[in-house]
Formats: sequence, C-alpha cells, structure tokens
Amino acid sequence: MSSTVRFLHHPTSQPCRAVQQLMLETNTPFDEQIINLMDGENEQQSFKDKYNPTGQVPILCDDGFVVWESSAIAFYLNEKFNFPENWLGVSAQQRATIQQYCHWHTSFLRRGAGAFFYTHFAECIWGKQDYSKEIAKGRAILDDSLGYLENWLSKNIYLCGDQISFADLQAYHELVSHVAGAIVNETHWVKHPQVKNWFDTISERPHSKTVNGMIMQVGAMRLAGDLIPMTRKTSLAKGTEITLENYR
Repeated sequence: MSSTVRFLHHPTSQPCRAVQQLMLETNTPFDEQIINLMDGENEQQSFKDKYNPTGQVPILCDDGFVVWESSAIAFYLNEKFNFPENWLGVSAQQRATIQQYCHWHTSFLRRGAGAFFYTHFAECIWGKQDYSKEIAKGRAILDDSLGYLENWLSKNIYLCGDQISFADLQAYHELVSHVAGAIVNETHWVKHPQVKNWFDTISERPHSKTVNGMIMQVGAMRLAGDLIPMTRKTSLAKGTEITLENYR
C-alpha cells in the first residue's frame, strides 16, 4: 500500500470535513480530489461503479483499495498510520467507546443534517417548494441529539473521555454546518451550555478554522439570500429518498 492516500471529498460535506481534520491533526500524508457535488459528478454511474455505489463522499483510495463511510475511513487510517491513541483508541474499551459513538452518530445527529440541507440547499436544487416537513423532522432529530451530547459532556471533557477523538470531529462538523446556516443559535446554546463549551474548544483548534472556511462562506451566502448554483438532481442529505421527481 502507498504511503500517501488519495482523499475524494467536498468541503461542504460534514463527514468529509471530519475525516479531513483527522488527517490534518495527525499529519497524515494525502492527496485530495474535490468531487463536484453541486453539478452531480458523484451521481454519474461511472463514479458509483468506480468508487462508491451510493455516490456519497468521503472516499479514500489507497493504491487499488477503496473505502467509504467516514468512520470506516478513520479506522482504516488509524490502522495504516498508527495514530496517537486518543483519536481512535488503543485499548478494547477505548475503541469500543469511540465506535459506539460513531454508530449512534449515524442514526441520530447525522440525520439531523436535514434541517440544514432543506432550509438552505433544497431550493437551490428543486426551487421554491414547501420543505417544512423535512425541516421539522431534521430539527426534531437535531434537538434530540443535542440533549444526548449535553448529557455526555456533563461527564467528560470530550464525547469519549478526557481527550479529543474522532467522535468529537464527527459531531463537531455536524454542528458547524448548523451554525453556518443559523439552524443552531443562542437559544440552543443556552439550553446546552456543555455542548457550547465543547464546540468553542474544538473551534479554537487551528485545523478547525482551516477546514471550516468554505462551509462558513456558503452559510453566509444562503443567509444573505444568494442561491448556490446546482445542476445535481438528488438530495445531498443522506437518508432521504427525495429526488427531483418528488418536487415537480
């Protein structure tokens, strides 16, 4: 296997940013390839056949080996590059705790991304429509998830203990998007002060600022009423069945 991996991603994607920050934090050697999600490069059958049948990013290529799903990528990189133990754990218990969060994340906080997507991106794809049901569902999942995070962070400095781990990066980058799009605001922070302290702590890491640049710009554009040009036809939000046909 090569000493340098190839990372296929887009900087507006929350899971992509989590993996990218992990690689930056650990000085992992990688070459990057930006996948044009806005124009649907990832929707092409040739892309799905070559890299990921779902068309989702991030994707990691290591010579002829291809792996997708952010958590799987993180654990693969840890095995390959032997990261400091805090990121993915070294003992069976540490690894299980971090994996436990990663599994929970997929079913809870990650699904709350619909609040951000349907508030700010759906109109760019399908035009002005009533997306209120999707937005309400995403907000409900997000609010529920914030309650879990608040509880965990009342016991530990970070989600899986006293040191930052990949679990924190996964959760953090979901909330970065919600902050960029003003989905999470002062009302949420007052209700979840432990989450706010944790969020602010991770935001101060130099690589956080590097990775967050584009999503903050995109959020500012949408809050100003500017549309993001898109020619793609399907949702960017994982776990949704909505396509163009649903909104004709």
